[in-house]
Amino acid sequence: MPPIKPIKITDRVLYKSGEMYKMASLKTGKYLGKIKLVPKKDRLYIADMKSNFPENKKLRVGTSLIHFAKQISKQHNFGGKLEVISHNLECGGKQPHKFYRKMGFSTHNKRLDEDLDFCMEYDIDIPYYMQQGTTMFWG
Repeated sequence: MPPIKPIKITDRVLYKSGEMYKMASLKTGKYLGKIKLVPKKDRLYIADMKSNFPENKKLRVGTSLIHFAKQISKQHNFGGKLEVISHNLECGGKQPHKFYRKMGFSTHNKRLDEDLDFCMEYDIDIPYYMQQGTTMFWG
């Protein structure tokens, strides 16, 4: 298998701390975010992911963490496949479902994907039945 190209994150460092990968700024030394990845049968599961939203939105920390997860998934021979359960419980009212959908994740349910796309198009809250936890997949 050919080597995987490293992600160019020039102003950040990703380091492993226990089971968690953490990201910090090389410029300021500040903590930016974290991601916990757990191998499943045929994909990598994102067990936890957080960034200091909204401060880090301009820095695209979440996007960098997802790209990192895809790279790790490929290194573990999962072909970049990811799975996450998206919910609003710890997000202070933010809806991570929209972020994951923008990143190319889907629910594997056409109706739910259409509902998410509709909510994104008209900038409205996602339906309550999705807020408590929606499994989303990439790859």
